[in-house]
Amino acid sequence: MSHATPVESVAPPRPSGLDGLDFRVTELALQELFEQVDLQQIMPLLADCPTRILEPGEVLIEVGRPNHNMFLLLSGQLSIRLESAGSVPITFVVPGQSVGELSVIDHQPTSAYVVAELESRVLVIDEELLWILINSSHAVSSNLLYILVRRLRYGNEVIARDRERLEQYRFHATVDELTGLFNRHWLATMLPRLMHRAARQGDPLGLLMIDVDEFKQFNDRYGHLTGDQVIVGVAHRIRDGVRPMDMAVRYGGDEFLVILPGCRMADAGDVGQRLREAVAAPVVSHRGVALSPVTLSVGVTEMRPEDTVDAFIERADQALYQAKRSGRDTVVGRRPR
Repeated sequence: MSHATPVESVAPPRPSGLDGLDFRVTELALQELFEQVDLQQIMPLLADCPTRILEPGEVLIEVGRPNHNMFLLLSGQLSIRLESAGSVPITFVVPGQSVGELSVIDHQPTSAYVVAELESRVLVIDEELLWILINSSHAVSSNLLYILVRRLRYGNEVIARDRERLEQYRFHATVDELTGLFNRHWLATMLPRLMHRAARQGDPLGLLMIDVDEFKQFNDRYGHLTGDQVIVGVAHRIRDGVRPMDMAVRYGGDEFLVILPGCRMADAGDVGQRLREAVAAPVVSHRGVALSPVTLSVGVTEMRPEDTVDAFIERADQALYQAKRSGRDTVVGRRPR
């Protein structure tokens, strides 16, 4: 019996030159960087460019790290994230687009995370080769300029959106969503400043504490949605019944505060009476029928120079309590001692 001599398996050599590239010309043709570029002329420059395979979730670029490569996405999908590699993406990168070019050009640490959303393949162009491509092809340099301009425009849009979002947060942090009046957070910030200014300048500062009488019974009878309408109606009457310089606050539930710069007790009491009378007409209807007017109890006080915020509000609250005990629908003043 003859025995065949085993033949050692040898892997075929990797083709050299352009035939051995890890990417296809058709993939390059989709790249924004190479739009209207004669690929046959630049292919020899790309012969040594490696490709990199990214697994889903793998971080390609990390904030704060130096980056010396521009990455062209050949397949898959990347995401751009700001706070961390696990934060919500602000945008996505699709095949044909690039990342990393800005940090290569300005030599600054990267400012965003680039994370693979899917299994992705990128072509790696290092800094030296990028400048060679720019200098050797007018079309490449023009395309890169377009990419950078678009990146800058998008960055400005993100900044504008963030600024708008910040303004919305600030607004909702200081304004009561239901009534549009200032809220407790605003009061805690601004009342100490207003009191300090009044004390420093020797100006009077009046304060009204207002409560809607028997509001719980009203709420129980007609429901919370109608109750909310009443709160809104009362808030609007209060806002429309004071000067532009006065500040109305929804203190909580059915309670309101009104800060009256320049007002002494007598003047503040007159404002309280005017507001009490303003809600004498119905402020809301239920199922097409105007409901009976609500009434207000009002406590009035004036700041003394040594008052703390708590003491100032507490004195107005005590005056309100006296108004409630006096039968409601009335205004009671409590002078500082």
